[in-house]
Amino acid sequence: MLFTLKQVQSGEFREAADNWKLEKLYVDLASAKNKGLTPVEKKILRGLLCGYSPGEIADIIYKTSSSSSVRVYLSNGLYKYIEVMLYSQTSQQVKINHWSRVTKVLEEAGYKLTSTLPQQVAPTFIEKSHHPEIRQNFDWGEAVDVSIFYGRDKELIQLENWIIRDRCRLVSLLGMGGIGKTTLSVKLAQQVQHNFKYLIWRSLHHTPPLAELLANLLQFLAQEQDSEFILAATIHQRTTQLLEIFRKSRCLLVLDNVDTLLQPRTYTGNFRPEYEDYREFFQRICEVLHQSCLVLTSREKLKELAAIEGVNLPVRSWQLKGLSEVDCQEIIKAKGVTCSEYEWRLLVNRYAGNPLALKIVLTTILELFDGKVSQFLKHNLLVFGGVRELIEEQLTRISEAEKQVLYWLAVKQDILLLTQTAEEDLPPGMTKGELWETLESLVRRSLIYKHSTTFKLLPIFKEYLNQQLSKQNSLQTEVIPNPNPGKLSSSPKVTEA
Repeated sequence: MLFTLKQVQSGEFREAADNWKLEKLYVDLASAKNKGLTPVEKKILRGLLCGYSPGEIADIIYKTSSSSSVRVYLSNGLYKYIEVMLYSQTSQQVKINHWSRVTKVLEEAGYKLTSTLPQQVAPTFIEKSHHPEIRQNFDWGEAVDVSIFYGRDKELIQLENWIIRDRCRLVSLLGMGGIGKTTLSVKLAQQVQHNFKYLIWRSLHHTPPLAELLANLLQFLAQEQDSEFILAATIHQRTTQLLEIFRKSRCLLVLDNVDTLLQPRTYTGNFRPEYEDYREFFQRICEVLHQSCLVLTSREKLKELAAIEGVNLPVRSWQLKGLSEVDCQEIIKAKGVTCSEYEWRLLVNRYAGNPLALKIVLTTILELFDGKVSQFLKHNLLVFGGVRELIEEQLTRISEAEKQVLYWLAVKQDILLLTQTAEEDLPPGMTKGELWETLESLVRRSLIYKHSTTFKLLPIFKEYLNQQLSKQNSLQTEVIPNPNPGKLSSSPKVTEA
């Protein structure tokens, strides 16, 4: 196993003594245990105080990726000793159910030597203008040009607060295709860049294997970290090396198009078999204590992240919606089309503020209708050409059950009240539990939106689905009579509206 940093080479986590009152902690825990801590217990405790996860501690102590032995020491020993010790000091019950809570409760109990936060996450904001001696290293990869950028002021303020003020370890930007996730990720990175020593922006559009991506990241990050750096052989070890750098220096890593790693035609958020190792990688980024941040963009929410995110947790997601009418008006002006206030409002609402869809339509208006929105609106055609391609690109990834529910919603005028849905009103062959599961998946794909208990389709998706239903119904009427009139199936090929 290859660990090049001093913390890993020693294998003893001796640096914990630099920041914690170790001897006092040993004595107090021994009192709670009624006998002294064993050398292994002390070593594991020091590892936790240095911010290592149980898996990483096992890697260093036992040279294995399995953390079962360390977790046994924690759950059957150290956690209980700490709980008993703190109760004897404060008469208040403290429950430790996760390794990352140990440093917090011990710091609150006064066992930390200096800062009010663990060293790995203490504020070390790097303002370039104030610290010219600190060299910043940025690698923007294939990041797009955002010199022309519309709106998103609210999103930028909130996301910056999450990253800088709340020290989130992972932030996901989610939304349908064309909504502006990539441009927002670049603009956000530009806005917060001076708070980081290292910044890397990478697109996963070409679906790089994780081993290759980690090698690329480490070669950039380690060039000043360690002149004798040796790239580890396995993905697990490379992730450990990356996390070491994430602890030591404040880094911002942006990974765009994460949805390209996900499996199509199944429920949302599942990795393709050849990219399953990304699952553990993202989980370790979320769980391990460090001072860096990973920003992801995706059309789909990752299933594992959905389970561990929260408004008060270091893992959060932002569902990106369409631009405001005012911001969309700026796009219309920049394109040079002519329209009244009523016309541009109608145009924006029909495409739900999707900037890419709007730009595609405006280009058609310029080329076919001399830039006059009124002439285009007379044809009452929402979905065509590039807009159709944008929709179909998204719909090709969904499962048959999701497809069935989308057509069902289109027929039912987009509205579904779950509390009022009787069994006979469900899609054919689907239970209420299956319907809820499918709706959750569609929401995570940004294909439908939810307000209270009401689910609706975006106008352009509704228009597209109804076009497909009408087309297939016409073909069926001309060729083969439908033996089951009124029955709606999961595929438009056999659907009656």
